[in-house]
This record gives sequence, C-alpha cells and structure tokens, in this order.
Amino acid sequence: MSSGITRRDFMNGIAIAVVGASGIDLSSAEIAADPGYPPSRSGLRGSHVGSFEAAHRLRDGSPFDLSAAVIEERYDLVVVGGGISGLAAAYYYRQRRPGARILILDTNDDFGGHAKRNEFEVDGKLLIGYGGTQSIDSPHSKWSPVARDLLKQLGIDVKKFNTAFDQDFYARWGLNHAVFFKKEVFGVDRLVRRPFGTWQDFDENPPDAASLRAYFEQFPVSAAARAQLFELCWSDRDVLAGRTPAQRQEILEHISYSDFLKRYWNADPDVLKFLQTRTHDLWAIGIDALPPSELLNMPGLKAQRAVLGGEKDEPYIYHFPDGNASIARMLVRRLIPGIAAGSGMEDIVLARFDYSQLDGQGQAVRIRLNSTAVEARNVDGDVEIAYVTGGKAARVAARHCVLACYQAMIPYIAPETQPEQRAALHANVRAPLVYVNVVVRNWQPWHRLGVAYIDNPGGTYAAYLDFPVSLDGYRFSADPSQPICIHLYHTPTAANQGLDMRQQYRAGRARLYTMKFDDFEREIRDELARMVGPAGFDFDRDVTAITVNRWPHGYAYSPTPLYDDPKQQALIARHARRKLGRIAIANSDSGWDAYTHVAIDQAHRAVGELLA
Repeated sequence: MSSGITRRDFMNGIAIAVVGASGIDLSSAEIAADPGYPPSRSGLRGSHVGSFEAAHRLRDGSPFDLSAAVIEERYDLVVVGGGISGLAAAYYYRQRRPGARILILDTNDDFGGHAKRNEFEVDGKLLIGYGGTQSIDSPHSKWSPVARDLLKQLGIDVKKFNTAFDQDFYARWGLNHAVFFKKEVFGVDRLVRRPFGTWQDFDENPPDAASLRAYFEQFPVSAAARAQLFELCWSDRDVLAGRTPAQRQEILEHISYSDFLKRYWNADPDVLKFLQTRTHDLWAIGIDALPPSELLNMPGLKAQRAVLGGEKDEPYIYHFPDGNASIARMLVRRLIPGIAAGSGMEDIVLARFDYSQLDGQGQAVRIRLNSTAVEARNVDGDVEIAYVTGGKAARVAARHCVLACYQAMIPYIAPETQPEQRAALHANVRAPLVYVNVVVRNWQPWHRLGVAYIDNPGGTYAAYLDFPVSLDGYRFSADPSQPICIHLYHTPTAANQGLDMRQQYRAGRARLYTMKFDDFEREIRDELARMVGPAGFDFDRDVTAITVNRWPHGYAYSPTPLYDDPKQQALIARHARRKLGRIAIANSDSGWDAYTHVAIDQAHRAVGELLA
C-alpha cells in the first residue's frame, strides 16, 4: 500500500494519533477533528479501545477491589447504559418525577450506545454518517403507541421524511443495485449491475422473464446455477404442494433456508454461495442459520408466500443523516437543557453539543462517560452502584436503578441474580457487526458504473452510497463531483460449519476483538479497489478518512423457531428481565429484538415497574 489513512485509536478516552499503514497522512478529515467532541473522532470507533476492558475483566473472574470506594453521590435514579434505552428510561423517570436527580453511566466515550454519530469535514463541507442504529424502521406498523408517542414528544414527525429523503435521487442519476463476484470464491472479479427494479430492491423481481434471464447470464457461475436462479426467482412452482398451511409452517420453521434449497430445490452449490450472505444486513447471519419462515421474500419461496402471506413493507426512508443518533441527541437535549441549541427534528442535525455540560455539577441529569458499572446491589432500601473510570473505583447510591446495558453483563454486575435468571440473561448472545464510513472526495466512479449499492456475497464488505437525506441546513451530496460517505457493513460469521446462531455470533465476536484498524483498512482498500477501481476509483487519491465502527456486541439476539422453542423463549425473556428489588432491566435485549422502538418500549416498562 502506497499510503494510508490517518486515524485515532482511543485508550481510556485519550486520543492518540496514529498514522496509516504506510505512515503517510492524507486525511483532511482529521484536521478538523476535535478531541473534546467524540463524533469527529475517526479510526476505530464503536466498541473502542478503553470501553470494554473493565467488563471483560469481570467476565474473566477478576473483580475490582471496591473496599475503598465510599458513596460520594446520591441520586433518585442511576441508569447503567447511555444508549437510547437508557436515555429513554431517564426521560420517562423525569416525566413521572420531574424533580428527580439522575445519573447515567456509560462505558463509552460518547452517549447513544449503538446510535453512533460520525462527523467529517472534507474541503470545507461537513459530512455526517451513522456508525450504528440506522433508521426508524416501519414506524406506522412496527412501532408501539408508546414508542411513537416518544417521537412525537421529541418533535419528530416522520411525515417530514417524505420530502427530506429524496426518493427519486438514485433513479434520477441512473443508479441501481449491483453484485460483486469476488475471484477467490467465484473464480473472477466481476461487477454485475441489475438493470431493473430500484437500488433498494433486494429481490430479483423484474417486469419480464427476458430481463431476469439476461441479468443472470452475466453471473460467473455454472450454467445450471444460472438456470436454477432464474427458476427460483421467476417460477411459481410449489415444492410443498399438498401440504396444509400448518404443515408448511412446520417445515419452514425447522429447517435452515440453505437446507430447504438443497432438499426441495436440489440447489446448485453456486446458488448457495450467491445467496449465503443475502440475510446478513438484517440478521447478521447467513442462510445456513435461518429458517425460511423468517425469509419468505427470498428466492424459491414465492409459492409459500402466496399461501402463508407476508409482511407489507413500509418505505425505508425514515432516516436522519446520523441514523438514530439524532433520537439519542434529542433525548439528551431534553434531559440537559442548554447543552445544544434548538428544539426540533430539523435543527438537531447540525446542533453542536457542548460535551463539557454532560456531567455538570448541580445538574438534575448528569451523563458520565468512560465509566463502566461493575456492581449494582440493593442495600437498606437503596441501590448502591460501583463503577470504574480512569482506573479508579467509585460508588454512588440511588433510590432506583435501571440496567440498560448488555444483558450478558448483568450477572457479573448484579450479584443478586439467581441461576435461572443468569442463564436467561446469558442466552441473549448479541450479533457482531461492523459499520464503516469511508469518506471520498466524489462518487463519480459509482455514477459511471450506474450503481448505488454493491452486494458482495463472496467477500467481506457490502458497500453503498449514503442515503439522500437533507434536513435544515444539512444537504446531501447533490451530484457526483461532491464528497460523500460510502457505507460498508460486515457481519463476521462461521458459516456452514454446523454451528447455530449463537455459536456463530460468539465466533464472529472473538474474531472482531482480535482485529486492529490496519486489518480493517487493508480489506476495505482491497475490496473497494476491485469493486469500483475499473471505473476510475483511486483509493489514495479519493479517500480522505475511514471510521470503523466495530460492534462485537451488535444486534440483540432475535429468536427463531429453528433454534428457539417459542414457549420456552417466552419464559426465558420473562426470567431475564425480572426486576431485582429496586433494580429494573431495560435495553432492546429485554425485548429480544434489535430495533430502536423495542429499546424505547423496554425503557418505558422498566420505569413503570420501578414506580408502580
């Protein structure tokens, strides 16, 4: 590599500048980075260095010496975890008790949890990207009245996204979906653009058979595989003909999608390779570990979908430039008046937060970053919470506590959990994932190729242009000559080894923790060069910054009937979120689904339990 991207690794919240793999600094984005403003930090983010070591020490059986930690502060509520669920819990508690004093502890150097904001400046232009929680998904059909009401209280009117999200943008520029076939898996590097549908369509659902057949003819797979892919996508053949709906459901729930294709369609190996990662974006796992009952829009299931029905999708347009970090920021702005200007959903995008006010003396609500809770126990009608920060232990007391952290850590933090509850908490194995923002000076190569989204079934990263959203004074990249964020995502798995979902998540997480920024940069450089290099992309010339948001504990575990008995799973969920005296449990883990509205619902429930 002839040059590299300057990045910052963070040790206990202290930024240490590190040059790229080649030692040459090309990043104009770094020049504007403010060490006191976490969203502007690039390099290895997400679960950054300094954010997880204390928790891992507890997990590994090395408790902290808390004998000298005396109670220094008293609050009405202490929240462990400053993600959306923890922030919402503080908000709901203050609604019920307006005079309450609240402390929020978070192990990261920024609030929001997975709702992570990444900022960059390129040639004087501000670019905002999301490093985690992406969008308000299906607010009309999936969000509860409680969660929708919170959006309303914060000033978020989802109807405004109908115009803020330029729904014709990619069509106007002739951009669509494409697949990159990587040589190591498919024998040749080849980018195949899909000539029908829109860039957001993942299903091969063309207007005519000829278009679909011509598309598949470009695939570097066997002739048999091309013919079979056409049949899977076009044919109405019912491979479960003669079964009742209940019998179909039973079959589809207790077989993996890959085994279903093998058994009922005699799927060609190239077909399975092409489809293996199709489910990674939503489930962070491949088709070898998911049942067809959860994937009725996938190829080969058209007849089953016709019998069993399927969910009607809402448009995927409810997106702030920084993803749902804007929701977290709006909650903080309500909890700590004066920390940022403005009051609505438009002005939150460019609102500059004064991080020095997060933990201000005398405030009703304080947010203490870089602080890892290591103990929470009921003592004499209160809750005592110990935490470590800067290598030192401290202790606070509160009338109530909400644990809005990862469920898997609660048995190590709360010694009052009993074996049944501990087992239930450990059953929620989060999915590892990586969200990357690659900032480029222009997107002309993408325009030349006519693509906005590149799937990569044989490689590491899928890549796509940022969503075309403009709010208030923030404007999306208007034409190919302007800088833009390229988003990449990767979900590490251990596919086709006979492992279930939890086992694959654990294997992927272990691998992520071993990776350094150089490892990520090397693969990003290689794959982007091969995907869009033939259209004139030059990594050294075009890339100005990379932010890798590494989430070894990403999506909350979502049970499926392939591995989880529904009745037993309902019991596990109830056991896991059982209140411990004055300690309640929130976070999306408690709802066993990885969505923002679930995190909000669980915060509302937890506060209701405490104040009942």
